[in-house]
Amino acid sequence: MEKVVIVTGATGGLGAEIARRFGSAGARVVVNGRTQATVERLAGELNKGPGKVFGYAADVSSYQQVKAMVEATVERWGRVDVLVNAAGGTLAMLTGKADKLLLEHTEEEWDLVVDVNLKGTFNCLKAVAPQMIKQKGGHIILVSSGSGIKPGWLMSSYTAAKAGVFGLMKAAARELGEYDIKVNAVCPGLIVHERTGMYQAKIENSLRDTMLGRLSDPAEFADFIVYLSQKANISGQTFNLDSKILF
Repeated sequence: MEKVVIVTGATGGLGAEIARRFGSAGARVVVNGRTQATVERLAGELNKGPGKVFGYAADVSSYQQVKAMVEATVERWGRVDVLVNAAGGTLAMLTGKADKLLLEHTEEEWDLVVDVNLKGTFNCLKAVAPQMIKQKGGHIILVSSGSGIKPGWLMSSYTAAKAGVFGLMKAAARELGEYDIKVNAVCPGLIVHERTGMYQAKIENSLRDTMLGRLSDPAEFADFIVYLSQKANISGQTFNLDSKILF
């Protein structure tokens, strides 16, 4: 694989697995996170494989920072073939505190969740689309969540933001299709890691909602992302990668 790939949120558990899978496939990968130290550490790890990797620290809630990352990628490698926006998180994941009822959210907490999950998606689309239009093709894959379709308890801000991601994905797919730019959304299901902020009862409730009685696997999810990035005739679609019935 000779594609140039940007993975936002690559220093999180799921984003790192996506970046690792693209790197092992031989892609040139930009790993994005909030701090330079963490992205450089991940880039150093991934550069031991067949791919070429460099780290770029940027906050996806800032359009100027995302735009600068895309420009740095084009300056180094001449194009952007795939952008995977894996940056995001619930209130608990973003703050380290507990998730809250809708009426207990402060305005600042609501803005934080929406800015990272929905505005961040808009910023990534807006920043990368002009380059993909110029090169007449590309694939934008948005990591969303089944919570945007079927709300969980204490998930109001996250649900609202991820529901917005689905609508934005469809609108972008319609507007960018004439330039052979594919835009899709993929829902990973529940993956427990150090930032999930889950307690055991919530995990058990999630398991009961699945048809197969197991949590999602990050390696399987990453494999699907790489697979989808190579498809030429899929756009405007949502893929659910756990066994919950959402639609």
